[in-house]
Amino acid sequence: MSTVGSQIQEKIIELYPEINKFGIEISTEFSDDKNEWVVTMTKGEQSLFTHIKTGDALKCIEGEKCVYFGHQLMGFIDAYCTGSEACKV
Repeated sequence: MSTVGSQIQEKIIELYPEINKFGIEISTEFSDDKNEWVVTMTKGEQSLFTHIKTGDALKCIEGEKCVYFGHQLMGFIDAYCTGSEACKV
């Protein structure tokens, strides 16, 4: 993983403690085809990926909330964690 990819991943985990709380794994990878970062969230056999534009990723690293990613994360938690045993804390 590139340095920027590591920074994005670390910052996302810092900004969204729900990731660790629910045991969600995340990974980042740069897509040359789309010129965007792909963030994959995984919990058990369930996974969801989302794209973050490079400019938004850099803002995220600088400490701004990754708003679009936050919506995706909450959707993932709602779909796979809320009201189920999958993300039991």
